[in-house]
Amino acid sequence: MESDRETIVIIGAGIVGVATAYFTVKKLAKKYPAEIRPQVILLEQCEPGCSASGKSGGFLARHWSDGTDTEQLAQFSYDLHAKLALEHNGSERWGYRPLNTFCAEIDRIPVMPAKQHKSAHQRTEAESVVTSIEVIAPRAHSSSSVTTMEYSGPGTPITSFDSENQQTSTHGSISVPDVGAVKEVAPEAVPWLKTSLVNKLRQVGDTTSTAQVDPLKFTRSLLAEAKGYGLKSIRGKVIDVADTGYRQPIIELSIDKGAGIGTLGELPDVLNYVDPSNAESISTKSKKLGTTKPYILLLDQGQDIPADKIVVACGAWATSCLRWEAFRDVSASQIPIQGLRVHYLLAKPKEQIPAQAVFAEINGTVYSGEDAIEIYPRPDGSVFICGEALDDPEMPPHNPFEPVYSKRATGRLKQIVNDVSSTLSFDMIQYGLACHLPVHAKGIPVISKVPSSKGLYIAAGHGCWGILNGPATGLAISELLVDDECVSLDLSSFRLDRWY
Repeated sequence: MESDRETIVIIGAGIVGVATAYFTVKKLAKKYPAEIRPQVILLEQCEPGCSASGKSGGFLARHWSDGTDTEQLAQFSYDLHAKLALEHNGSERWGYRPLNTFCAEIDRIPVMPAKQHKSAHQRTEAESVVTSIEVIAPRAHSSSSVTTMEYSGPGTPITSFDSENQQTSTHGSISVPDVGAVKEVAPEAVPWLKTSLVNKLRQVGDTTSTAQVDPLKFTRSLLAEAKGYGLKSIRGKVIDVADTGYRQPIIELSIDKGAGIGTLGELPDVLNYVDPSNAESISTKSKKLGTTKPYILLLDQGQDIPADKIVVACGAWATSCLRWEAFRDVSASQIPIQGLRVHYLLAKPKEQIPAQAVFAEINGTVYSGEDAIEIYPRPDGSVFICGEALDDPEMPPHNPFEPVYSKRATGRLKQIVNDVSSTLSFDMIQYGLACHLPVHAKGIPVISKVPSSKGLYIAAGHGCWGILNGPATGLAISELLVDDECVSLDLSSFRLDRWY
């Protein structure tokens, strides 16, 4: 039954969708009495946080995007994380804590046996390894010489000096605002690494500028808070979004029988316009005529949801909207988002590891010269390790729970971990896991209303910074939904029509 109240539907229960729902219902609760308050519905085809939002390191950095289009977004969202943790006891509920962050350059370690090497003319999945930061980090805007962090691993910063005020790679570096923030320290500062293998150790963040969360706990805790404000969640997959005011024109070719075969003769009306209402399927037509709302979401289980506003926040699956009628004016070039497959494992060592995140670059290993991994010890004693990113050209599987990992890449990740740390020689809690990061070809997310639409919005493409920037993105979209303008952030860099 259609509600007389305004209906807002958010598609995707990752951190961006959940944060959008949280801030939206919170703003609406302050603005409207319960009896006339717009309803907010969150749609998810699997489980909340079932992909990248529940399978990432949860690393937060306040200044690692400085000098890029996402600088304001990152700084604002980093501070917002701290506020949310304070408001909702995040240190206990989702493991929020500040931490020290290091970049370790590891000397050559033993490679795999020679028989496992591939000849030069053979190309395998592993040989096309790329890293998440290399793909998504945008070009820094620099007006003077700066010290930069060049990320050649999933998040591994290496300082370099750019004397010509230009970056050597479009995606390769992020400027560091304070040269003093990057300092070399003794390998003993991170004693749980094999210090004899550490060639160089730099501290690239401290408890004032880097922090962490358990992303799955964070996403689901924020969802629980949103439900307390009246959020309704539905499990279902969107098949289409119908535009109730749209009738697709149809051109019909007609031939005058008196003109004969093989000649057109004089046919004034060869092409006739057909009323599309006569060509529409009966079911679609009746659904459109049966609602006063501008959109109808058609779900896989036969349920239909009339809606006034719709937010697409489904990460690596955001391009699904290109198949929906209501999004017909959105082109693939405006949301060039694909899934970057990243492998990870979760373990619990025998000894508690301190709050030290490590980005390790290992030289001289079996792949093309180097490997890079991220290591995140968590307050509960577990350790999250990720790396071995594979650039997949195809869309991620329809079900995020489907196995997508590479056995070779996962095994290599485990081997590297055991090579660099004796403390991390552990029994796996979870092993053979991967997820798809939603990577935008331009390196920055889309946070925008669809131009000329009545109420369509897209928020996706955050890459490996989705957990960091999710809260600020959700707040920004909530302001567009409720107030029709965003006052907290400048969203001009993230508009849908910026590039095309």
